[in-house]
Amino acid sequence: MDSYMEYLVKKEVTGKDKAVRVLCIAVIALVALAGVFVLQIFIVVALILALIYRYFIYPLTDLEYEYLYCDKQITVSKIMAREKRKDVAVYDLEKIELLVPANSYRLADYNKRDLNVVDYWSLDPAEDHIPYALIYEGKSKILLDLPADFVKIVQNNAPRKVFFD
Repeated sequence: MDSYMEYLVKKEVTGKDKAVRVLCIAVIALVALAGVFVLQIFIVVALILALIYRYFIYPLTDLEYEYLYCDKQITVSKIMAREKRKDVAVYDLEKIELLVPANSYRLADYNKRDLNVVDYWSLDPAEDHIPYALIYEGKSKILLDLPADFVKIVQNNAPRKVFFD
């Protein structure tokens, strides 16, 4: 019998995300005001811009990550604005080289390599909150926001690849 676990974490809203939201809303408001005082067509343009913001821009600034361990695979899904779900990556346990905290000494050799870094971390500002780094096929370093019990389940299935140091 294989283990199963899922974990959901909300990504912190960055200053860049807030700036994009404020800028979009300000542009929409200015175009709507132009519609009231200048030409009625600007109101239609403002409605179109509002729809673009609602369905394309806002979901990219309101993210949650779901980590799922099942059948010796770690699946990462991105949930945008609590509505749209997209599986972004599947990591096979046999192809994982290492899973350790991102500040582990075991990453010293990998930090010298030119690895593709993929970030699925929540950006939690707590000092004691450290992401886990997953080295995949020697080509990628993936940052994940995993709890200790999730990592323990992975360690039970791959004890020589997972460390808590």
